[in-house]
Amino acid sequence: MPISRSSAPTPTHTQSTSAGQTFDSCVVFVLGYPGMGKRTVGGHVAQQLDGVLVHNALINQPLLELFRWDGVQPLPPQIWDYAIPIRDAVLRTIEDLAPPTNNYVFTNVLEDDEGAAEEYARVRALAQRRRSLFLAVMLTCDLEEQVSRIDTPDRIAWRKGADPEGYRRYTLTTDLFQPPADEVFHVDTSHVAPAENARHIVDELWRRGFTGKSATSST
Repeated sequence: MPISRSSAPTPTHTQSTSAGQTFDSCVVFVLGYPGMGKRTVGGHVAQQLDGVLVHNALINQPLLELFRWDGVQPLPPQIWDYAIPIRDAVLRTIEDLAPPTNNYVFTNVLEDDEGAAEEYARVRALAQRRRSLFLAVMLTCDLEEQVSRIDTPDRIAWRKGADPEGYRRYTLTTDLFQPPADEVFHVDTSHVAPAENARHIVDELWRRGFTGKSATSST
């Protein structure tokens, strides 16, 4: 399945959010199976935070466009290796050049393996080095509702997977990486509007010490 990896070494987990600690910026990492609404919910979170959405399709699309991928036909498995330098460049640009007050929302599907743990650790370490609050968000969704979202025109336009039954099998047979309990906020997207779920996520950020700008506070 399309999962962007990083070539960087695994950073050490050092972040802890103590009572009373505040953060001027945040990094949110939205995780979950395909079709659960990572990009949609993440987009609303970014909008409410006056932030930037860095969704996984944004990393993969330049490569998938070269195949005019329909979301169904098999792709060369090596293609995901070619996505690594794209993702690395995005992360380095955020760390080295982007304004430190920017808020970022990442999305990805991370399977339960060593590579996923490394990718998760790198995004978390990026937040630490920026002195940003880090929050992982794990989405869940009713399976039938999830599958019904797979072959929509919007997903096809982004060159995302569009095989409903293939993703049903994937969800039933593939375990995802689970973030540490103290870093993750769980959201069910089955029947709640994306904007409302985004508000719950932003409220959790405020609860954990985020004090930075948002779309509301900047107007």
